Amino acid sequence: MATRHGKVLFEERVDEAAFERILSGLNLKPPVVVKPNWGTSTVFTEAQILDWVLDYVEGKVVVTESYGWSRSKEMLDGKGLGSKNKGDLRESDRWFLEYSGIGKVLKKHNVEFINITEEIWGKRIAEPKEIKTLVGRKFKSLVTSDFLSAVPKRLYDLRGGTLLSLAKLRLLLDPPAPSLSIKNLFGMVPGPGRWKYHGKQDSLLAQSIVDINKVYRSLFHVKGIVEGVYTAVSPGNTARDQTIHEDLGLAWGSESTLDLDAFVSVLLESDPDEIPYLKLAADNFGFWEDQTIPLAKMSGIRVFPKWNSPKEKQR
Repeated sequence: MATRHGKVLFEERVDEAAFERILSGLNLKPPVVVKPNWGTSTVFTEAQILDWVLDYVEGKVVVTESYGWSRSKEMLDGKGLGSKNKGDLRESDRWFLEYSGIGKVLKKHNVEFINITEEIWGKRIAEPKEIKTLVGRKFKSLVTSDFLSAVPKRLYDLRGGTLLSLAKLRLLLDPPAPSLSIKNLFGMVPGPGRWKYHGKQDSLLAQSIVDINKVYRSLFHVKGIVEGVYTAVSPGNTARDQTIHEDLGLAWGSESTLDLDAFVSVLLESDPDEIPYLKLAADNFGFWEDQTIPLAKMSGIRVFPKWNSPKEKQR
């Protein structure tokens, strides 16, 4: 059975049955929009994981993602980012869906894939004034006003359902910072280039992450999973390097993405209060429960084997 730590469910040695036990605790009411993490072609939400999700979810379900320069064969071959050209991006997407086996899974389940970038390019967007109204009913206005014009009409028409942020277990950057279920929704910003929303030295990134979460929290009930079943990432020797961990078999889930990310951040030896986007998200969406941090510290869960933590690296 899944272990419950407050609002967070945890499974280890994860197979399909274990993954479905986490999904069963998330109250996924249709229509369900699944946002995987396909940011790169080196570590991404695998076809098997997506297959488990689609096997479980009943009713209307769609999968959505935006284009990215790193989701390319060039990236896989160690040749840097892919092309910015529209035709090349489309070809890279076709290559990725075939290479990863994800295309077969989508076909197997007869599930619609909504490419956010293509919808924006085609001007098939929800009315910005309506998005502004919906956001304003729940939150303070967006700082990043561009996002009011960044919601595909096809996603808007599914509002009221569930958005599942299906995130990869990632610890990146220098100093190391977790990239989990809340950060995963930054991929809902139409790519491929999102540097504008990072700002100089990532000065705008936290606000951009929170703003895109405001948009989709205004449309959907957002739930989260963080998984490192087959692959996960921790920092390498330099800020640009990464270590890919295979077959950790770990997964967490929660109806509260704030509690989920705070819990997993502690396991990665990061203080949630010192993670800019997570702290800002808490200020806007309500803080994680008081017990979440102590429960994570007492859980005894070890994430990355043979890994030097941020605290160890500073000694």
